[in-house]
Amino acid sequence: MDMFWSEKFWFPEGVTWLDLRNEDPNIYIPQIEDIGLLSMFIGLVLLIIRFLSERLIVIPIAKCLGIRVRKSLPLSHVPKLEKLYKSKKTTTKSIKEVTKKTELSERQVLRWLRRRGKQDSPSTMQKFTECSYHFMFYSAMFIYGVCVLWDKPWFWETKNCWIGWPKQHVSQGAYWFYMIELGFYWSLTFTLLSDHKRKDFKEMVVHHLVTIALLYFSWCCNFVRIGTLVLVVHDAVDYWMAAAKMAKYCKRQMLCEFFFVVFVIVWIITRLIIYPFWVVYSSSVEVYQIVGHFYSAYFFNILLVVLQILHILWSYMIFKIIMQKFTEGELKKDSRSESESSTDDDTTASEDATESPQKRRVVPRQRSKGVKDNSY
Repeated sequence: MDMFWSEKFWFPEGVTWLDLRNEDPNIYIPQIEDIGLLSMFIGLVLLIIRFLSERLIVIPIAKCLGIRVRKSLPLSHVPKLEKLYKSKKTTTKSIKEVTKKTELSERQVLRWLRRRGKQDSPSTMQKFTECSYHFMFYSAMFIYGVCVLWDKPWFWETKNCWIGWPKQHVSQGAYWFYMIELGFYWSLTFTLLSDHKRKDFKEMVVHHLVTIALLYFSWCCNFVRIGTLVLVVHDAVDYWMAAAKMAKYCKRQMLCEFFFVVFVIVWIITRLIIYPFWVVYSSSVEVYQIVGHFYSAYFFNILLVVLQILHILWSYMIFKIIMQKFTEGELKKDSRSESESSTDDDTTASEDATESPQKRRVVPRQRSKGVKDNSY
């Protein structure tokens, strides 16, 4: 533990932990005990706010916009079908094998697998409420962050992030900006398994953990000024994508595409230009010019570069969405989303009723022992 808190790692020569003590009542220097447990508590409070806002505000609005609550379909538990579903090897051969073991028809097996897959996939309402939460938080925090930083010299000239370090005062507004953002990322970490799972699930886990590590690390050694720039740059873009998705779920295609165009423009400006050429440049060049070389700055920059690598990966996914627009004529699905059933919430409940009488007569209905036929 003593090695971890070694001043040779955290600070350049001539700077010690004593320099981060609060001696002047008019200057607040960050203390690790001021952000730890409180940020986790704020994360839990945000989860409560999210739950209440979804039930009292978002879901009623979503219903007015035409989004329906998915009806729960009856589905009997059949161990052999469950095993087949989890294996994700639903080939023609495997389906025929399971029909022999369960005495079910192929149509019944396929219907069961389709409904089982629908149980695991998020409903349109669930995706809409999740995006609504992100939209409200990111837009509110971006506005708050800009208001807090607008009159700060480092917001306009990044070299001011390091002039006077480490005895740099952290205002009350910047303190709460940091605290709420850290609490939010704790709340996202708490709900990773319950929220809509996407193809970039692993990348999102890495992103949340790296962001939390960055916030804690920058707070410990008072890199708060550069940290606030990282936060506001990230908040500037995320709510546009959330707005585009919400419009898509409401079947407002033109509005969806408008928000997506704005998102792409803001993404390129913030994540591919401002972040690497202003923020990362300041942290990897200006800090050494003004403060000097020390190991914790190297570690901090490694975390910033990891975020930039994630930005590049997500830029590739965004490019795939843009290509989808040009090849298929519209934005159909977020390329990060897991594969879902081709049927939506409105059609699933009536999928059996739409089958043609000719198709129904091809395969006779068979009942398995102990399983009701109408449960498929």
